[in-house]
Amino acid sequence: MGERDEESKELNSLGITHGYAGDLDTARSLLEESPGLAREVGNEQRLAAALTNLGLVENLAGNLDRAVEVLQEAVTLDEKYGDQLGLVLDRQALVMISLRSGHPREARDLLAATLDYVASASNSDILATTLELAACIVAELGEPPRAALLAGAAAAVRQIAGMPIADLDAEMVEGFLAPARTTMTRAEWDAEYGASRALSQDQAATLLLTLKG
Repeated sequence: MGERDEESKELNSLGITHGYAGDLDTARSLLEESPGLAREVGNEQRLAAALTNLGLVENLAGNLDRAVEVLQEAVTLDEKYGDQLGLVLDRQALVMISLRSGHPREARDLLAATLDYVASASNSDILATTLELAACIVAELGEPPRAALLAGAAAAVRQIAGMPIADLDAEMVEGFLAPARTTMTRAEWDAEYGASRALSQDQAATLLLTLKG
């Protein structure tokens, strides 16, 4: 039983690695197998983590309906076990799907439900990712200056932590920010972006909470 549980954990880890390397077919294959093993041994928390990562990969591959299906199951399990970090990751993935589906207000509401946890968690990766998603949302809602400010804060957090954004994530973020950038002059965008590049992590977290208003 323990060996099968460890195998599920290893497959999940390998799936994430292949996903961020852009090898989505291999990632999906590994992450499809991991939940099956977790179900077999009855480890629902491992199952929830595997489903979250499978949802992320299905989203990146453009399989949005399948992504929503597995992420909703992950949300149910994470709520059952009170896994707040798991719920944040589930909802971040659902935010991406809402954005890609053309529903920025839905994305904003999903992200707003995670902000108190993210702002207090002292997790640089989660904070930076949330700031990037927030920038995408406000860009889609017609607020380019605010998008630049949030994007600059995300870059500040990543620089402090020495944690560059993954290529696939950067491509997704740029897809939403590029159109917003064209509505401002280069100087205007750079001024907003630069204003938040000097923020500390705590200041960036405080800025993120303005999305609740």
